[in-house]
Amino acid sequence: MSQQTYWAAKTNQHRHPEKDHSPPVLTMTFTMDHDELFLALSYAAAMGAGASSSSSAPAKAAAPAKKAAAADDDFDMFGEEEEEQIDDGAIVNELGETAAEVKAAAARRERMAKAAELKAAADAKKNAGKEAVKKEKPPEKSLIVLDVKPWEADTDLVMVWKEICKTQQEGLTWGESYKLEPLAFGIKKLVLTCVIVDSMVLMDDVTEKIEALEDWVQSVEIASFNKIS
Repeated sequence: MSQQTYWAAKTNQHRHPEKDHSPPVLTMTFTMDHDELFLALSYAAAMGAGASSSSSAPAKAAAPAKKAAAADDDFDMFGEEEEEQIDDGAIVNELGETAAEVKAAAARRERMAKAAELKAAADAKKNAGKEAVKKEKPPEKSLIVLDVKPWEADTDLVMVWKEICKTQQEGLTWGESYKLEPLAFGIKKLVLTCVIVDSMVLMDDVTEKIEALEDWVQSVEIASFNKIS
């Protein structure tokens, strides 16, 4: 194969130092045949392609990273979903109600529930107050004056009074004193008092207990009946 000289030069080492201030230049001469030239060019092309691919690799790797970062920005870590915007005039249920009507009905039900709760609390407080008044209020009592008439003028009315006072009942309290008042033909009546709790004792019960002493008592009359509390 023929050889050709592609670069030929000689140094300028014989330049005059005082006139020529440029640095010395060394030029090398290469002499190669066609096959060597082809190999050299192929090697240079391969080296250039490798450098290009190596420089573009980071750019290619950066693209997926950017996509991943964008995906991370779109991801909601709390899982919250955007509320769908519903037109207030749109029909939203089988009853033909619009979104605005459904919201109004829900608000109305909430107000009614709160009103019912407040009313229940007020009623409970009111009833509690009534119960407290009932507990604190003393029981109503009555003072009764009784006239007891005997069969005979010689009936021992003091003994009759003692027998009457032996009758005991819850809510019934006999007076600690008595009177003997004349009626006619030497006959006297026995006047005595008692206090009853109205919710516990009936006046008929008192008179019946006295009339049960039928051997000495002819009749019993209520002379007065007065509330004392």
